[in-house]
Amino acid sequence: MHVRTIAGAALAVGLLLTGCSNNGDGNDKPSTPKHSTVAPTRAALSKTEVARRCITALVQQATEDASADVGATRPRACAQLGDGEYADAILKATQQANAAGRGELQDKLDEVTGHTG
Repeated sequence: MHVRTIAGAALAVGLLLTGCSNNGDGNDKPSTPKHSTVAPTRAALSKTEVARRCITALVQQATEDASADVGATRPRACAQLGDGEYADAILKATQQANAAGRGELQDKLDEVTGHTG
């Protein structure tokens, strides 16, 4: 009795799967896949790469206008970051810009005082 039930169930599943794969138009030729006319997109960047590009854009922004608040205007490179990630990027960019500024200041002080680093 169980053998008939199992065989019947297997047959029913097989018929269902066969019916699902047939497009029902009576044409036995395989259908060609429909392709989108949309241009292929570039592979998505990792969060790390997006953050790196954002930090670079923020450092450049800070370098171009030292009087402006870093990150007050969100660069396009930072658009994919959430608010917390953007705040982290602003912090790292500020640290990098400050380190660069301290290096430049030290170079000028060394130049004026005659010290070499």
